[in-house]
Amino acid sequence: MTRLSSSVAASITASLALTLFNCGHVSAAASNCTTSGAHIIVARESGAPNGVSVMNLVAEEVAAKCSGSDIAGVPYPADFSPYVESEGYGVGNLTEMVLDYQESCPDSKIVLMGYSQGAQVTADFLCGTSESGFPETEAYGTSMTDTVAAVVLMGDPSFVTGLTWDNGTAENVSYFPRLDTAACDPVADKMISYCDTNDYYCDQGTSIVVHANYVTKYHSEAVDFVVDLLGGC
Repeated sequence: MTRLSSSVAASITASLALTLFNCGHVSAAASNCTTSGAHIIVARESGAPNGVSVMNLVAEEVAAKCSGSDIAGVPYPADFSPYVESEGYGVGNLTEMVLDYQESCPDSKIVLMGYSQGAQVTADFLCGTSESGFPETEAYGTSMTDTVAAVVLMGDPSFVTGLTWDNGTAENVSYFPRLDTAACDPVADKMISYCDTNDYYCDQGTSIVVHANYVTKYHSEAVDFVVDLLGGC
């Protein structure tokens, strides 16, 4: 990220540290197909250790409510810099994970979750990468309509206001606004994306605290959204 200084990176890490301390570690892959519940794939935020994310708190509660679910993390650098390369690795690895799982477990449901850089990774997999300065990638949303049951994004740097899946109070352009939002339409009714006013990345604001607060603020709502789409479990 060209706008990201080392002090801002440190602030983000500090803001998330207490929550990360209490997060469980998830595997990078599932060993079996889920016959009930869902296979939940979490793409972590910048600076978080591999397999650890604040979003795991949402994933773990969904798994607790929907028996038979498992959780896997996307293995990728999640680096602040070089951001474009890191995010691209995430898109590639998530694509491979989902397509492999879909082929091996065609009757299982997948839930995708992403926080910050991980939210952009997740959205780019489904909608294709169309943000300025990023290599274009294929959109897989159309081929995922029967497989992906729900998508939860928080603090997405490619957030665009005014879309049907938006949630929160954001009013401004994001850090890397998505140029092709129509490619997201096949999964629009399964997706929710949280961004609040003054978020440093998704609302071109000044607050790292806002960016780090989505799980605290929207945790229960996000869990209910996923559980409802999974049939109430």
